[in-house]
Order: sequence, then C-alpha cells, then structure tokens
Amino acid sequence: MGRKYLNPLRIRNAVVWVLFVGAFFSFIGGIFDSTWLISITLILLFIFVVVSFIFWRCPNCKKRLPLRYDSEIELSYAFVCPKCEKRFFDDGTME
Repeated sequence: MGRKYLNPLRIRNAVVWVLFVGAFFSFIGGIFDSTWLISITLILLFIFVVVSFIFWRCPNCKKRLPLRYDSEIELSYAFVCPKCEKRFFDDGTME
C-alpha cells in the first residue's frame, strides 16, 4: 500500500461540480436577466480556476498536471503523472 496524500482527483472532481453549478446559474441568469446570478457564476468560475491551479498537481513531483483528459494515462480510479510517471489513486494512496 502506498502513502497517503491530499487527493487532487477528489479536489478536481469537486471543483468541476462547482463549474457545472456556475454554468447552471449562468443559464438561469441569462434567461431571467439576473445580474446577481451572473455575478455568482463569475465568482464560481474564479474559484474553479484558482483551485485548479493550486491543487491540480502531482503529489509526488509537485508539477502541474495537464488540464485535459487523456484516456491513455488516466483511468477512472487512478491518474498517472506524465512527468514522473507515478500513479496515484482515487482513495488517496500513491504507488
């Protein structure tokens, strides 16, 4: 069993949900011409960008992970860092 770390996969999944909520608020704000819903969308987009740049890093080498999904190196339960090729898992452990 590997060592425990702050899991970037779970953080990334949570932040992607924040982005989806922001898109929903933007859609509703556009329909009802509501500036405060669009303001909330911009705040949620800012949170997505900041958290992605801070926490979307390899726990081993601390290099930034790619923002795009690559099916060759990413599985549903694990992610392989393209720089150090270390695999880290969704349960918070690393190989």
